[in-house]
Amino acid sequence: MPAYPGNNLAQMLHNNVQGFLWNNEVAPVGTLSKAYILERINRSYYPWGLSFEVSFSANPGAFEIDLMGANNDIQQSYNFLGMINQTNNGYGAIFTGFVGRWDMPTQMWPKYVAAYIKTLTNAVNITLTVTK
Repeated sequence: MPAYPGNNLAQMLHNNVQGFLWNNEVAPVGTLSKAYILERINRSYYPWGLSFEVSFSANPGAFEIDLMGANNDIQQSYNFLGMINQTNNGYGAIFTGFVGRWDMPTQMWPKYVAAYIKTLTNAVNITLTVTK
């Protein structure tokens, strides 16, 4: 299970690449995922663009995944950026999966990102990706 590996062990996430914070696995409530350091672009006009997408193997029930950012890869430094707490399953037969998404606003510039499982009613497998 790729839980937070420890301070200063984040993996690089290059531009136009996707990383797995959790990859089709059970993530216990109260755990921080593995972390990524975000590659920077040396142009001020280029958008930072970062999105998170979670998919569950079955109905997760009530859940909250907090998306976290930090300037230093130290577990205590991570702070709340946003959350995913609903999926597209309520939109009828056209959407049959359990997928949720969050796009980071352009005014947020964390150097490191990770995710935290705050609540999860059902023990289902989680795949959480971050795309830069």
